[in-house]
Amino acid sequence: MITYLKSTIIIVMTLVFNAAPATFAMQDAASPVPGQTVIVALSSGDAIRATLVSETGDSIVLLHPVLGKVTLARASIASMVATTAPAAAPATTTDDSALRQEAQPAANAVMDAPRPEDGVNPADDAAAKGAVPAPAPPPSPWKFVLDANVNYVNAANDQLDFRAAASAIYDVVDVEKWSNNIEFFYKVVDGGNTDNNLLGTTTYDRRFTSNPRVLWFVKGQGQSAPLESYENRLSAWGGLGYEFLKMPPAKLLGKIGAGYTYEFGDQNDGQAELYAEMEWDWKVTERQAIVGSYWIAPAFDDPSNFIHLFRTEWTMMLEDVKGLKLLGGIRWQYQSDVTPKDALQNDIRLYAGLRFEM
Repeated sequence: MITYLKSTIIIVMTLVFNAAPATFAMQDAASPVPGQTVIVALSSGDAIRATLVSETGDSIVLLHPVLGKVTLARASIASMVATTAPAAAPATTTDDSALRQEAQPAANAVMDAPRPEDGVNPADDAAAKGAVPAPAPPPSPWKFVLDANVNYVNAANDQLDFRAAASAIYDVVDVEKWSNNIEFFYKVVDGGNTDNNLLGTTTYDRRFTSNPRVLWFVKGQGQSAPLESYENRLSAWGGLGYEFLKMPPAKLLGKIGAGYTYEFGDQNDGQAELYAEMEWDWKVTERQAIVGSYWIAPAFDDPSNFIHLFRTEWTMMLEDVKGLKLLGGIRWQYQSDVTPKDALQNDIRLYAGLRFEM
């Protein structure tokens, strides 16, 4: 009897030792602890992977391999999951090791996991026992956008015009953003080409770790318009920016700097410029948004000689197709000094169509 009781106690103790790591794993999945690597999903849809340093009721502190210490408000966090478990405590040795070795076969028989060859799916068995599923992968920082609209008229004259645009955007909130955009307008009236305008822009913003509202930026832009006086234009600017408004549902970002523009084609000439820009983003409802920007680049030696471009767009998500939106926009480009003097200064474009984001 004593021998039987002794064996039973050893088996129970062995089961407790073997079950402890699983208990720790469930606690870890439920609540990350300082020292663990975590993935923080932000309410904006972006994610940050870093080491959890500490947390309070209002904020968490992360240690990022590039940014160093980063503090995030809990109001901006959608979820936080751990990707690593705390280090397991070293196994303790006792004088009754021989006794536990004797009980191990019995413990293994009880704790043995089901095998596929036994006709049991281990995944189904784990789900039935309430095992915590693996966390969903963090959202990608990349976003791709496609725009398209086509108009055709067959009345007093034949007219075909279309606009196509595409964007690739890499965005890690409060860290960095790299936007690449290309847009093409084309129009034919009675077989003659009346509009041919290609605009490409790339912009890189980098936030300062000490104050994420402050950033530095570089921007490059190329434009080809064979029917305009300048024909081709290349520009590059750089400088500093500050986020004046940073609260749901609206954001307002200002930039100031300097750069250079060179025009070539019928005329070959360049000028050093100042640069200023405002960008806005307003989430009107859960489905509708208004975004836009305005920039102006006056010449250093003559501020009355300048170029500016204003754009604002309205979008509304459609419920039937994920990522599909209605799109309406306006683009106004103005050049104060043109050659010849009677050439077009204003270039105003209205467009509407569909946008697909993925």
